[in-house]
Amino acid sequence: MTRRLLRPRRVVSALAALALGGTVAVAASSTAAPAKSGAKHHVLLVCNGTVKCPDTGAHYYKSLQLAVDRARNGDYILVWPGLYKESVTVQPGHGFSHDLHIIGMNRNGVVFDGKKTGGSAVHVINVKNTWVENMTGQHYHTGSANAFYWTGVDGYWGNYLTAYDNGDYGIYAYDSTSSGKVPSTFAYDYGSWNADSGIYIGGCRDCNAVITNSHSEYNPLGYSGTNAGGELYILNSEFNNNAAGITPNTLTSEPDLPQDGIFIANNYVHDNNQKNIPGAGITSIAPVGMGIEIAGGNNDIIRNNLIVNQKHNGVILHWLYTPTSRNQVVSNVFKHVGYGGAPGDADIANDITGIQNCFDYNTDITGGKKHPATVDPPNLLNLENCGPKNPGRKQLTGIYEIGDPIVSVEALLNAVGITEKKDYKGPGPRPGAQKTMPNPCKGVPDNAWCSKGKQVFKAPSHS
Repeated sequence: MTRRLLRPRRVVSALAALALGGTVAVAASSTAAPAKSGAKHHVLLVCNGTVKCPDTGAHYYKSLQLAVDRARNGDYILVWPGLYKESVTVQPGHGFSHDLHIIGMNRNGVVFDGKKTGGSAVHVINVKNTWVENMTGQHYHTGSANAFYWTGVDGYWGNYLTAYDNGDYGIYAYDSTSSGKVPSTFAYDYGSWNADSGIYIGGCRDCNAVITNSHSEYNPLGYSGTNAGGELYILNSEFNNNAAGITPNTLTSEPDLPQDGIFIANNYVHDNNQKNIPGAGITSIAPVGMGIEIAGGNNDIIRNNLIVNQKHNGVILHWLYTPTSRNQVVSNVFKHVGYGGAPGDADIANDITGIQNCFDYNTDITGGKKHPATVDPPNLLNLENCGPKNPGRKQLTGIYEIGDPIVSVEALLNAVGITEKKDYKGPGPRPGAQKTMPNPCKGVPDNAWCSKGKQVFKAPSHS
């Protein structure tokens, strides 16, 4: 049978087409864009000595901020493992306005700690095409309180980030007028114990961003995307032990509302039932027990994800500033979902405000047997189908079932802590080692640490 699905109103790029087809073509070891042929780019080296620096005779900057302040367009900054107690700002000035590569030599060893600094580990302001790769940010609890934070970026950008125990967003990218032809990338990123989310992209109508091979846990939200969509993809990543796993949402805190058009495909979403998590602002009332939560989002596609051990819902669509509309939940696999037993608990739930949302080819494998995923409200007369079984689908866009008011009430009671009360006991232990970038020297001009695109020294995995 040919699977005919609704198309979002945006143009679907080649990458999106691959994601929707169930095959995701994203390089597993992609790095920052290589230097342009014929262009002269400098490589600045950062090592503060908390971990022994390579003995090369090269000049080392003692802090990342010093290197950033001296960087120019197209430069690379490599960061050696160590504990960096600083807050770094990347902004235009002194001839610098775009294209900067900041790369940690080992994600587990390059650790930015904000216990005494406030601000953010790395805050990029109005600088396009900036990559921040393969490092950890932790304990940023005051001031801006982000580990990695993008604001006012104009044009496409690419980023590889990791964050741990931050006071606000684990990873934040913001792009109000993104226009690049090549999607930016967050890869091999890790975020946990943040008071907002592990990975955050906000306020972009056409974000041109890809999140892949990343991991987010012990946050109110594993991924948060306020008013972010367009060419935006979350692929091949893991979200677990958050209050809620992946949450595209609509809020007035960012421009370009409502949230519109994200592709969520081939992710492992599990055990997002955590109450012992930090929280700040609206994320302190993040619902507990939701795998993928579309909160006021539109034209989103959720496909080919494995969703396991979610107390209330594997996928839930509910109101937040705007109704959810024209979203597709297709070909996902659920296991042990909705075991909380509350009204509205199901593999997939649609609240009363839902408009033209559809669900198709979803499977539940609980107990080792395959059967159709459970849906609340139940699929009557095929009014929740995305394809040709839906009455009127061939003539227009189909006739769709309205959502369940009980789902609306239960989501609200959950969020405000009546049915699921948060119980934060403070930052947990630092998690085990995360998969680091295979080769941080790939595409980097020759320098004391990299030769012909390969590492000269093995970077330790501890700080």
